[in-house]
Amino acid sequence: MTDKAAALAPTRARHKVSNQSKNTKWTHEEDEYLIQLVGNSTAPVWSEYAPYFQNKTTQQIAERWEKVLDPHLIKGSWTREEDEMIINFVAQHGTKNWTKLAASLPGRIGKQCRERWRNHLDPDVNRQPWTPEEDQILIDMHEQYGNQWVKIAEMLQGRSDNSVKNRWNSTLKKRLEYQKTGIPRPRRGRPSHKNVPKSADDVPRPPKFEEIIGEIKEVPQTPQTPQGIGSLVLSPFTSLKSPFGLMSPMMKEMAGFSAWSPTRDTKDFESLGYSPNLFSPSLQENRAEMLNLLSPMFKK
Repeated sequence: MTDKAAALAPTRARHKVSNQSKNTKWTHEEDEYLIQLVGNSTAPVWSEYAPYFQNKTTQQIAERWEKVLDPHLIKGSWTREEDEMIINFVAQHGTKNWTKLAASLPGRIGKQCRERWRNHLDPDVNRQPWTPEEDQILIDMHEQYGNQWVKIAEMLQGRSDNSVKNRWNSTLKKRLEYQKTGIPRPRRGRPSHKNVPKSADDVPRPPKFEEIIGEIKEVPQTPQTPQGIGSLVLSPFTSLKSPFGLMSPMMKEMAGFSAWSPTRDTKDFESLGYSPNLFSPSLQENRAEMLNLLSPMFKK
């Protein structure tokens, strides 16, 4: 092997490992198979399991077990005692040996301890709103380093890697996409609905029956007086009509009938078409018509 080939060999080897490390997604079948392989082993040798998983490195297999599949791994909330142990450890040993700290916290791994300190317990973490200068630094660093949040956080004093990642994904990434596409950025927050009722009590309800009747009574009603008739004493039942009026054969003869007035004499009634037979038909004259009208009422 020439000197040039020897110099390129490590680079080629690194490229090969890098290509393998791109396949970081694990399927459900792979997880189940790894659980079966590890079984009850307390000190698994990860290099022995690598041949069973294509495109997975020994490091990926070990991290998958230690960070995800290990049944003894605690993924829940941190207790006050755990937080105090982390604070005391950092005060004595600094922020370098997280694996040593995890050994004294059963169910926790070094990565969890570091993230707990960096994102929640570290008093030097900057939790103030992001400034335009910090946003520009994050944009420039992301263009250079990609999603290496830990490395980018080192360039932003007081910002944790978790804060940097959240700032990029929730704000800056979307802002740059809108600038590239030319689509106006939607306004933040919920849309304004001034006319929308805030609660069920604000919803307008239909008026009650009593309210409708009250409004009808309040409306002034002008009595209608027939034209061509003097001052008449009108009965309150004048406007009521018999349900048999439309069916009566005498309606044509009653077309000219007017309301009664005490000032009218017999001649006035005769001029209006008055006839005794009109108001008091004999039983013989109208019996057949009455039977025809009333008989449907008694049928079932």
